[in-house]
Order: sequence, then structure tokens, then C-alpha cells
Amino acid sequence: MDSAALKEAEQIYPRLFPSGYSLLVIRHGYIVSESYFHGQTAETPNHVYSVTKTFVATLLGIAVQQGWIEGVHHRVADLLPEYSVHPKLAALTLEDVLTHRSGVRNFADVSLLLKEEPQSPPGTAFEYSNYAPNLLTAILDRLAKQGVAGAASDVPALAQEYLFGPLGIHVTEWTKGPHGVPEGGNGLHMTTRDMARLGYLLLREGRWEDKQLLPPGWVRAATERRVEFDREKGYGYLNWVRKRSDIVKTAQGNQNVQGYFAYGHRGQFIGVYPELDLLVVTTADATDATRDTFFVPDLLHDFVRRFVFPALIPSHSPPVEKK
Repeated sequence: MDSAALKEAEQIYPRLFPSGYSLLVIRHGYIVSESYFHGQTAETPNHVYSVTKTFVATLLGIAVQQGWIEGVHHRVADLLPEYSVHPKLAALTLEDVLTHRSGVRNFADVSLLLKEEPQSPPGTAFEYSNYAPNLLTAILDRLAKQGVAGAASDVPALAQEYLFGPLGIHVTEWTKGPHGVPEGGNGLHMTTRDMARLGYLLLREGRWEDKQLLPPGWVRAATERRVEFDREKGYGYLNWVRKRSDIVKTAQGNQNVQGYFAYGHRGQFIGVYPELDLLVVTTADATDATRDTFFVPDLLHDFVRRFVFPALIPSHSPPVEKK
């Protein structure tokens, strides 16, 4: 990569995002750019907000790989038999929760969430929910308590044994919900480099070093655009997917680059660009309400498109967006 172009990106990022805490660029598995702002360092943990959702979806993939769950078409009611379930939620599947098509969203308490009449039939309408993913952590916690995960007796221990530990991620905090089970939609605290480890696992199709942690094909399925959101992005399994690709000039010729990303409130971002073997990770505290919206990840991708992609080539000419 062009070091001068990377330096320019490092200098422009805090001007475009004054609340930015960090910018990390990884190519072919190597950190090629790392910058911190507002007194932060590589050791500073932050709340990653909804990036938690992508971690939880990955944990569910591990459960499938381990054989604890058959697949994403498994019904939630069958996996949480101790809870009363509204008749209209009887058909609710894991895939419905993963794609924000559960129809429920108003309660953090899983017992109340499952009793609620859905606003739409499960699997029919996208409705972003910070609470529905709690169903996934409740299921994983129940599996751990059943003894399927060896010595791991709850979901934090399961996550440590099968995801955080193998990847070398140090979680400093994971906020718990009403029944003491960690939240599925928010609550994880970690460093920027630890966020990048999740991105690298996805970039490598679920393989870490010499071990396949996720089922073959899981990452491809999780990053497929399954529902529409706006003109810029759609949604996979608790993961955002770019709708419009870019044509990026590389030493090997033009590459059609689409990419996908985990995004968290206030500017937490893991941009994964498999065609370029590239990761871009940011953390921030965008408390300005005019910027703290679903539009922020589009701004972050635009930054990557304009200032990181050009570092792949000697020329600084911007990539051309495919119409």
C-alpha cells in the first residue's frame, strides 16, 4: 500500500470525524495504519454498541459448527421451551431474529418479549431491534447450562472458550440484561484491535489460524443481503451489507468491491472488503444527534472509498462508483 496515501487518510479522518477515537487499517493480515485520538491508545477499551450483534451472530454460527443447534431455521420456541410464547410467535426462527424480522422489539426481558404480540408476522418485515438479539444470548446461555459446551456453564464462559479466547480478544465488560444474561444487541467493551480480530475471522471465512470456527459457508450466508434498508445498504445476519459496489483500481487491475460491515452506535465500525483482503476499523463518540444515525456508516464507507482504497495503488485518483 502507498504509505503517503495512508498518511493522508490518517490526517483527514479526524477532520471528517472530530469525535473519532481510532482508525485501524489491516491488509493481508498486517496492520498498515493505526491512529488514536483524544488520549486513546491501542489498549483503550470502548463500548462497541451494536457491533455486539455481529459478535452474537458469530457465536450462533459457532453453535451450529459445534452441533449444538441444527441451523438458522430452528424455531426459537423449541430452543426456549420454558418461556410462554405468543401464538403468533410460534413460527419465529433464528433467521428471523438474525435479520431483524422477528416482529418484536419492545422489551429487554426475554419472557416479556416472547409474550408480546408481534407487530408483523415473523419473517415478513424488517424492524431494527436492540432487544430481539437477547433471544440469541438466552438460547446460548441455556445451551451452556445444559452442559453442551464442556466446562462453560453460561454464555460469557461459552464465548470465552469458543470465540474470545481463540481470537485473543479481551472483553472488559459485557452488560447483562434483566435475568443476568448478557445483552445480545449491545454491551460489549473491547479495544479497536480486538474488534479487528472479529473482522479478520470473517475475512478468512470463519477460519482462525489452523482451526475452522464457523461452518463452511456461514460467513457467505451471513453477509448475503437478505433484507433491504435504504439505497446504500441492506442487512444479513446481524450484519450490514453494502448495496452498491465500487470499482477499485489495484495492481492486478480493476476490482469490483462491495464489502460488508458491523456497525455500532456513535461510530463503531468494522468494514470488511474481501475482494481487497482489507479491514478498516474505527471507534468514536459521535454524540451529535445529527450525525449519530444510520447515515454514519455511509459516511465512514465514503471515507474508506475516497481515502483508503486509493492507497492500494500509486495513483491517488478516487475509485469510480458503479451505478
